[in-house]
Parts: sequence; C-alpha cells; structure tokens
Amino acid sequence: MLGFIIFETRGVRSTVQEGQFYCPQCDGQTRFKQKKVTQFFTLYFIPLIPLGNKGTYVECQSCRNTFIDRILEMHQEIDITDRPEPKRRIEQQPEVNELEHAFGEYMEAHKKLILAEKLAAEEQSLTSETKGIAPKGDIQSEKQKVIKKLLIMMILADGKVEDSEIHMFYKVYRKTTGAAVADIYQEIEKVRSENKPPYQYLKHVAAYLNDEGKIDIIKASMMIAAADGDIDATEISMVQNFGKALELKPAQLRVIIDSVTNS
Repeated sequence: MLGFIIFETRGVRSTVQEGQFYCPQCDGQTRFKQKKVTQFFTLYFIPLIPLGNKGTYVECQSCRNTFIDRILEMHQEIDITDRPEPKRRIEQQPEVNELEHAFGEYMEAHKKLILAEKLAAEEQSLTSETKGIAPKGDIQSEKQKVIKKLLIMMILADGKVEDSEIHMFYKVYRKTTGAAVADIYQEIEKVRSENKPPYQYLKHVAAYLNDEGKIDIIKASMMIAAADGDIDATEISMVQNFGKALELKPAQLRVIIDSVTNS
C-alpha cells in the first residue's frame, strides 16, 4: 500500500519585539507582541524550508486583537505629546490659569486627532485589498476589518441584498467584534466595486491575523450561513474553503463548524 505524502505551505509566526503600547480596542496601555510571519514549505505538517517573509503585525496581549505596525508609532508619538505640562500656579489670576488649562486640553485633543487621522490614512493605503475600509480617524483591528468585508462578500454572493441579510449582518458583526458599522450600504458598494473573490482576499490577509482572529472569522461566516435556519453542504464547503485560505488546521475548522451547527 502506498502512503500519502502530505506537503503544503503555511505561515509560521515568530516574535520580533514586545513592550507596551496604546491599544485602541482596550482603550489603554497594555502589552504587545510584534509578530513576523514567514512562509514555510511543510512536509507532514513540519516546517522545513522558509519561502520568504509574508509580513508583520502587532498583537495586543490583553484583547488579542491584531493591528498594522503603524499602531506602535501612534503609541510612541502620543506617549511624548500627551505628557502633562507642569502646572504653573498664578494665585492672583485664576482666570488665566483656567484659560491656560482649557487651551492645553484643546491642544492635546487636537494632537491626538491629527495622529489618529494620520494612522487611519496610512492604514487605508497599506494594501489595495484594505484600502478605504476603515472610516477616517477610526482605528480598527484586522479581525474587525476582515469580518466586515467577508460578511458583505457573503451577502453579495447571490447578487442581491435583502433586508433580512442586513439585519443579520448587524447582529453577527456586533456579536463577533463588539463594534458597529456606521453606513453598511456604503461599505457594500465598496466591496461590490472591488469584486474580489473571498478566498483570494482571505489568503492575502491571513498573515495579519492570529488564531483567535481566524477562529472568530470562521464563526462569523458560519453564523451568516445559518441565518436562514438551515446550513447546507454547499455552505459548509464554502466555510471550509475560507478556513483553508486562513491556514486553519482541519481539526480546528471542524470544531468551529460543529460548535455553530450544534448550537
């Protein structure tokens, strides 16, 4: 009997650096790890030959969300500019103190706004696949962006957008990301104009996601597939294809699918 030779390519993650940063999801200072993803040729699931660097991302060690590397520069700049100035006491002129204090608060808020807008603009231009997804000044995790775009791709799969699908989108997106979408129809038009196949899109963004993010993406896909009360073999196959693009192991994928179908 001839045995099967199992070989494939997959991304292997390693830590480049770690430290403290401002996490927009946690809304505070917390620890991060910057991860590098190297594509390897594997034989029987064992990484053997490195094939090149796929990219890097920043992972929050508290909420486990991932972000583009520029989030660290935002942290460093805010850490410097947000440092409070020593208060000068002018006892005989309290109205001057109040004016200086108000002006200082205004300048600090203005600096933060400029930094947030700068980061959002550079994030939008990082790749053509993610360009224009995040609203100006809004710092989203990679998981939030991918779930939003993938769910919209699934809505558009049959060529029509129904109210029931929009309702389910809001429900699933809120449940899996804890966030909301300001203008779903604008986002739908963006995805429609790009006309990217889901598999190709997920294959591209897999390098910027950790396992937690990938699992939540598959869960969201299954929840949308189950929205009509029935998950057929075609929908299961589609979600399995998503898992393959994200480089999830078959056993991991099966656990996720079963957890949704049996709930």
